[in-house]
Amino acid sequence: MNKREAILQATLHLLAHKGFHGFSIKQVADQAGVAAGTVYLYFNDREDLILQLDAQIMEQVAQYIFANHDPRQPLFDQFQQLCLSFWHFFKQNPEILLSKNQFDHLPPDVLRNRHADAKTIFYPLVTFFENGRDSGALKSLPNEVLFSLAFEHFFAFARNAMIGLLNVDDEMLKSIILASWDAITKVKS
Repeated sequence: MNKREAILQATLHLLAHKGFHGFSIKQVADQAGVAAGTVYLYFNDREDLILQLDAQIMEQVAQYIFANHDPRQPLFDQFQQLCLSFWHFFKQNPEILLSKNQFDHLPPDVLRNRHADAKTIFYPLVTFFENGRDSGALKSLPNEVLFSLAFEHFFAFARNAMIGLLNVDDEMLKSIILASWDAITKVKS
């Protein structure tokens, strides 16, 4: 692992276990096994380090989520695969899961920029929602609402399962996926 990657991984670890305000550049350097000055060779400051980590995480999530995504599949099959991918990614990456809430509470201007970046990185989701609305299968709601109804709760379920507050077996996961699908699809009359 190169030094930049070691610094990012150390930051993720500290962020997951201490939060944004619970660590310093020196602690990052110590955790990464580098000198504090080395951090500044790769990152302008603490904020730059956090923003670059956030960008890397979004890329990792998107790469994993869309690895098996096939837009030619029926809409529900695509949805089910996306749900399972989100679920498995966060179950396999507990530090990313634990740090998600930290990133969700960045300053509003940073969140707006992050949202714009996410629309590009997660473009297959945009297409999924557009195709679903165009076909009449999905509710005529903005993408952000559909995303929240469809996928956002998987982060909370994965976190609650990780800390032992919820036991999600295969049957429950299927039920959660169906409930999520019901939340975004139009009611058939």
